[in-house]
Amino acid sequence: MIVARIAFFFAVAITVVSCGDPTKNSTIHFWHFWSEPSQRRVLDSLVTVYLSTHPELSIELTELSWSDGKAKLQMAYNAGSQPDVVHLGMDWFTEFSRANVFTSTKAIPWLVNARALVVNPRAIRFSMGLCATDAHNVIKRMLPLIWSNGAPLFYKTLPISSTFDSTLVNALWSITKLVEKGGLVERARQLDDHLLNDQLQKTYTGVWIIDMARKRGIHHLVIEQTPSILNGDVLAISRSSSYQREALEFVTWLRSYEQARVFALGVSDAGFPFDLDRARNDAAFTKDPMTISFLSVARIASPLPDGEHMLLVEPIVEDMIVRCYDAKSRQDIVSIVRNAYDQVREAER
Repeated sequence: MIVARIAFFFAVAITVVSCGDPTKNSTIHFWHFWSEPSQRRVLDSLVTVYLSTHPELSIELTELSWSDGKAKLQMAYNAGSQPDVVHLGMDWFTEFSRANVFTSTKAIPWLVNARALVVNPRAIRFSMGLCATDAHNVIKRMLPLIWSNGAPLFYKTLPISSTFDSTLVNALWSITKLVEKGGLVERARQLDDHLLNDQLQKTYTGVWIIDMARKRGIHHLVIEQTPSILNGDVLAISRSSSYQREALEFVTWLRSYEQARVFALGVSDAGFPFDLDRARNDAAFTKDPMTISFLSVARIASPLPDGEHMLLVEPIVEDMIVRCYDAKSRQDIVSIVRNAYDQVREAER
């Protein structure tokens, strides 16, 4: 969720995985972020199904990573070597869309998910898991905790700098106290491992924890219903594509409830099809308490603001949150927040 002023600093280094016969009439280039082997297998199988009824097409899949995929896309659009179809995070779409590189200013919704507060009642070592270091994950895992600790409007309206107030200071000070009382500051994956190993009582995590717990024979995790961020995977068609009709037909098929359902059931961290009302009545997503709870959290979750500066503001806010973990006094929190506020104001100009 690219504006004209974005600089392109990284070179493109992309490995293309080809699906279909390259000698066919039309080749759709589809760049996506489902790069793990299990994710690729499911997406490849869906593409194979689609091509079986569209013999005139070839679809080339290019895998991107969340760490540098945005820069590669920026470079490709700047160089005129962009794909026909692109998969993006909901929070990245707006920035690219403002550069007028897509056929529509509205994203094509595909999948949605949310972070939920997962509780292990058997854990006794650490109380609350606090995410650190991981870009994008700190925001997703810590904003719900900030909201629940007394700053419900922080990061929810534009400009983001307008939400820096005393309630934010108080919430961050409360979180600092959680660290003192046995909170664990770790990377996202490590927090999940501690939760599953009966060492961590609570942490915000994603729907993939269900599959991880099931594989280890763990059935005692529960979910507390709290406010959360609605994250999503969206699709877009490049304005410059020579295959507008073919790309639209493929995207329409891929994001349909039936195909999104196949993908969500095959990829443990994909979440749910974008049509949550339909998913709520789908037996595949109501078969166990954990899945039902995650679906309930997603239904009450809200997306982050749709602002052109969000990707510039995010690392500033994540750094602010992490710095507060080590604060020794409330005045330290005030100083950290004031410094972050100044940086956010500058980024929003």
